[in-house]
Amino acid sequence: MNHNQADFEGEETSSKKLYIFRHGKSDWEGRFSSDHERPLAERGKIAAEKMGKHLAMIKQTPQRVMCSTSVRTKQTLSLAKEKGSWKCEVQFCRELYLASAEEAIELIHKQDDAIDKLMLVAHEPMCSSLITELAMGANVKFPTASIARLSFRANHWQDIKVNSGRLDWLLTPKTLFK
Repeated sequence: MNHNQADFEGEETSSKKLYIFRHGKSDWEGRFSSDHERPLAERGKIAAEKMGKHLAMIKQTPQRVMCSTSVRTKQTLSLAKEKGSWKCEVQFCRELYLASAEEAIELIHKQDDAIDKLMLVAHEPMCSSLITELAMGANVKFPTASIARLSFRANHWQDIKVNSGRLDWLLTPKTLFK
């Protein structure tokens, strides 16, 4: 899905925005004590930095980030946040590591309503499943380091329900940085 600056102007202030950020490409070459400990590959690090900088450039940085506790998601967030100079709260959630879409929705419901722009940094298949659950009719392929933005006509995170959102855009490193 293509986007331009006009996509981000004139948005309703009463709507909630959910950004879903899949971790960058992970390292499959090394030996790690568990999948949870698997770090990013060099390609994943570069993509995370570029995506973080791009979000800042289009003024789409989150107010709060909920991040899986895996090494690769923490690295993805750290690199994106640093390169994009994001100013946001960060909450690390072990539950996001193996969460289903339904479990992720439960975590979203617990968020402070003062936050309008929330990001989840997580894993497949939860990322694409969550988009499919929340955005009416959206069926997406979600490559590593991709970011999707969903919008909801809601004042409270508790009001976010299945099929209540709209997929505004899906950014992938490949489409942004050919």
